[in-house]
Amino acid sequence: MSQFFNLSRFGRLFSKHTTEHAGGYLLATGVLLGGIGLVLGFVAVSSSQPVSPDMQGVIFVMGLLAAGAIFSSTVFSFYGNRKQTTAALMLPASHWEKYLVGWLYSVPLFIAVYVGCFYLIDALVVNLEDWHGQTPKMVRLFSNESKLYWSLVGYAVVNAVFLWGSIFFQKQQFVRTAFGLLLVGVLVSLANMQVVKGLVGRKLDGVLPFAGMGFRDGQEWYSVNLEPTQNSWFLLVPVGVMLLAWAAAYLRVTEKQI
Repeated sequence: MSQFFNLSRFGRLFSKHTTEHAGGYLLATGVLLGGIGLVLGFVAVSSSQPVSPDMQGVIFVMGLLAAGAIFSSTVFSFYGNRKQTTAALMLPASHWEKYLVGWLYSVPLFIAVYVGCFYLIDALVVNLEDWHGQTPKMVRLFSNESKLYWSLVGYAVVNAVFLWGSIFFQKQQFVRTAFGLLLVGVLVSLANMQVVKGLVGRKLDGVLPFAGMGFRDGQEWYSVNLEPTQNSWFLLVPVGVMLLAWAAAYLRVTEKQI
C-alpha cells in the first residue's frame, strides 16, 4: 500500500470527514442561501426594473470571494487546537490525503455549491415579479460577454492564500490573513510608486502594480501601457501566487507533528 496516496484509504478519510462535518456544511449552505437571497432581494425591491445581468455578476463575484475567503480560512484551522491536531495526525492516512480532502471541499465542491445556490436564488428573485412586461435576464457564468468565469480563477487565488492562512496562523485565521493581504497590498503599491517615479523622474498621477501609468507634461496628459498581448503575461503573477500558496499550505500540513 502506497504511503503517499491510496484510493481506498482516501475514500474512507473523505467519507469520515463528510460524515463528521455534514451538519456544519448544511448549516453553512443555508446561511449562504439566505445571504444571497437577502442581497439579491434587496436590490430587486429597491428598483422598478429587473436586476441587470451586470449587477447580478457583481453580486456573484463579491459573494464568491467573501464567502470563499471565510470558508477557506476554516479548512485547516483545527490544527491550531492541540487536541484536534493530535486526533487528526493519528488518523491512518498520509499528509497528502488529509490535505487533498480540505482542498477538494474548499475549491471544486465549494464552487459547485456556491454556483448552485446563487443561480437557484437568482432564478427565484429575477422571475418573482412580472416587472411590468419587461423580460428579466439572468447573468450567464460561461459567456464571452460577461466573462464571469474569470471570477472562478480569482477565487482559486483567494482560496490558496486563505487556505495557507488557515494553517499558518493559530487563531483568528481569517482576520489575520485578511490583514496580512491588506498590509502586503499597501507595501507593494507604495514600493511600486517609488520605483516608477525614480525610473521616470517626474510626478505621476497614479501608478498601480502591474498596470499602466499616467503623467502630465504641461497641458498634455499621457498614458503609457503595454500591448494587450504583453499585459496578458501579468496573469502569471496571480497564478504563480496561487500555486505557491497551495504548495506552502501542503508543506505546513506535513510539518505538523504530535
